[in-house]
Amino acid sequence: MPTTIFNHSCLLLQLLSLFSFASIAFAINCFFYQFPGNNYFPEGSAGIGTSLLLMLAGCRLLLNNNHHLVKILQEILLFYIIMSLIAFTTNAVQFTPFSPIDRYIIAFENQLGISLPGIVSWTNHHPWFKNILGLCYDTLPYQLGFLPLLVIVAGQFEKIRRFFSLLLISSLIGFAIYYFFPTVAPATMYQTDEFAIEQLATGIKFNQLHQHIPPTTIQGGMVAFPSFHTFWAWYCLELMCGWPIAFSLLLIINTLLILSCVLLGWHYPLDILGAFLIIWLSNYLYISCNKYLPSLLRTVFPKLQTR
Repeated sequence: MPTTIFNHSCLLLQLLSLFSFASIAFAINCFFYQFPGNNYFPEGSAGIGTSLLLMLAGCRLLLNNNHHLVKILQEILLFYIIMSLIAFTTNAVQFTPFSPIDRYIIAFENQLGISLPGIVSWTNHHPWFKNILGLCYDTLPYQLGFLPLLVIVAGQFEKIRRFFSLLLISSLIGFAIYYFFPTVAPATMYQTDEFAIEQLATGIKFNQLHQHIPPTTIQGGMVAFPSFHTFWAWYCLELMCGWPIAFSLLLIINTLLILSCVLLGWHYPLDILGAFLIIWLSNYLYISCNKYLPSLLRTVFPKLQTR
């Protein structure tokens, strides 16, 4: 297994990569396109970050750096930094200058005989099932906010660091795909009554932004391809490995959550396939980083071997 310092180096590389990508996207928009946009940072984010810093500083003064409480606060602060970076990147990639690829996705799915409006129509004719799917779909923000904290408080730091790495790698890949190959989601393309009104917001925001009109809504999500809901739900499920009851319950919820992405019309079926490919690629890159970065660091910085 890689040593602690090398794991930290992998995580630092992933943080810097996502930050650099977002910064470049912001710079391109600032100097060339100057699109207006939404702010996807949650309200009160600065206050939460300041509070965490003060709490960690106080604990470091009062307790040993190896104290369990100090380690917990360090991981919570790191979690805050990662989620803030993802929000920062979300703000950046909304300024993509490229044209949507939805029509190509629809054409490909038509070749396969897939009719998304027909799928959504079937769901609408089963309202009890639709309500269950909607409840499961809406759990993801709570999972992302609560489950990592639960794992941190339980002291499973190796598991949470893997979660952090996979979150960063998958976000970098997913946001890069969206930036160069953006989508406006099915509701905007099909324009049928089968889709909910709030699902039109994704396309409305995109079109307003690219006409230099400040978006009038922040609702409706942003990325269709690939499905962030899918790979984030997968990683939340992985966090529960080792806790059989919680894992079993979350397996049911997140299976329905992933199905709801298509059945409710938020995503194309191809978005789900893309998400599972990203899960595989992210895991491969995570393993490769932890395997090869240590030897590279030992070559470039021989003194690190002594730590």
